[in-house]
Amino acid sequence: MHRDIASDTTREGWLRTVAWLGNGGVPDTPRPARLSRSSDDGLALRPRPTIHVLDRPTPRTAAISWSDPGACHYGYQIWDMAPSKQTGVCVLSGSEIRIGDMVYTPRQDESAPINAGEMIAAAYVDA
Repeated sequence: MHRDIASDTTREGWLRTVAWLGNGGVPDTPRPARLSRSSDDGLALRPRPTIHVLDRPTPRTAAISWSDPGACHYGYQIWDMAPSKQTGVCVLSGSEIRIGDMVYTPRQDESAPINAGEMIAAAYVDA
């Protein structure tokens, strides 16, 4: 009686409902979408995560609230500042990140969090 969740078309409705709830239940609040890889190597639209800088425990760390509908939620996740080792895109601003730019990335203690590859340009946390 197990269903193949990857091919279940009803999950799109669930993702829209979760995204709508993330908007505080305001249906006409625009949410930017992003392209992400699906399990069948196709591209699918997903709502962007909701990200808030909560605290600055030290000058080189930030406490981030990260909520990604259908993927993960971290209520108080510590991100460390370091030079970027790869090019990418800032998840807060959408700005380009180059190798060597100062960025914050999720701390990886015992296991890598789901959002381990994400980066926030330091200028947007320190502002």
